Amino acid sequence: MIAERCRYQDFNVLLVEAIDESIRDLFSPQVLETMYTVLLERYDVTRDELPYRLETAYDILKNVFGIRGGRAISRIIASRLHQKLGLRFEEVPNLDLMDYIEIAKKKLAQVPFSNLPTNPLHRLCTQQELGSPHKEPPALPSPDS
Repeated sequence: MIAERCRYQDFNVLLVEAIDESIRDLFSPQVLETMYTVLLERYDVTRDELPYRLETAYDILKNVFGIRGGRAISRIIASRLHQKLGLRFEEVPNLDLMDYIEIAKKKLAQVPFSNLPTNPLHRLCTQQELGSPHKEPPALPSPDS
């Protein structure tokens, strides 16, 4: 089903955005850039592959910040993802990044796709995958005008 495929492709886009924003906001753009450099050079993981290799990213967080720090950062990422998905986030002690991502996927699967009109997934899917017209932003006036 197109809508289901689109739902999970866009889930991954929003997941990477949540990771990027969380690391950038917690630390800095330079730390985010360093994280991706380490993921690529040491683990051969690109930004696009991150949703499929979350355990590797979580291992890096644990190695740098310890188990408690890795879990705290995971909660921040998960909270941001839930916010992007329009889902309610519930903090649960001792969960790691992969646990929170699975919870988000299960919650998302329970919501009928048609009930997500204000959800970023619905907007992305409607524009990209389901064929609704994508409106171009209005042109800026030329400096001569």
